[in-house]
Amino acid sequence: MGDAISVRTANARIARFAAWANTLAVAHERDHEVIPADPDGAVTLRRLRRTVAWFINRQPGGRIALVVQYGHLRASLAESYGGRSRVDMLQILDLEQALATADTLAAAAERLDHGEGVSGPAATRYIAATQEFQAAYTGGFASKRQYKALLDNPRLQVFDHPKALLTCNHDPLKALCDPNRGKPGTQPQRTPSQDRCHSACANISRTDTHIERIQVEVDRIDVEITDGLVPLPIHQRLRQRQATLNEIITRHQATRILPNSSENTQ
Repeated sequence: MGDAISVRTANARIARFAAWANTLAVAHERDHEVIPADPDGAVTLRRLRRTVAWFINRQPGGRIALVVQYGHLRASLAESYGGRSRVDMLQILDLEQALATADTLAAAAERLDHGEGVSGPAATRYIAATQEFQAAYTGGFASKRQYKALLDNPRLQVFDHPKALLTCNHDPLKALCDPNRGKPGTQPQRTPSQDRCHSACANISRTDTHIERIQVEVDRIDVEITDGLVPLPIHQRLRQRQATLNEIITRHQATRILPNSSENTQ
């Protein structure tokens, strides 16, 4: 086993990777994907650490992946990089979670302002969360006190993903994804379990954007069924999946709430 690479070597490899990526982008005439020069200087390992955390934490299960990833990095990189205290790492994870939540709520508020509708058992909570976020944080979400307040506010625990077909407005007491929900002596989950999402959960809401994604999935399934290349059991499962998604679309269109409608009062 060789020794771990030094910080200097890692910084040089980051620079070479950026140059290679730019050369490839230009060769394929994709100038919009060229990595621009950073006004703050070269991207070093210390700076890349935060960038990697930003992207990992915004994926499903990202917080756990971050813990695993940085646990490995601490054991393999130089002391100046890996010698971060446990408290500092938890602060970074919390900050990334808060920023991800802020991004979710800011994007949701913008879509609702442009007339997007919301449906589902948690539709009114979704609308209320975006309105509270706009009133309390828009234009000023920066300090540690603010991101801690966001994480601690139970009304603003909204979880979404660019490829998701729903939004989770997480209320631990209603979360069907938590098998220990309501059991004596157990702590409620702070975040949803995305691998155990239940279609009957009261924390679900869907916007017009989610319905557009569902329609794309319905169309994709239709193409797969029409090709006639799948075995009969899979064909039947695809039909069932398509019927379920069409039912969601129909229900959304019949029950969607607009933010400025009187129906959004709780």
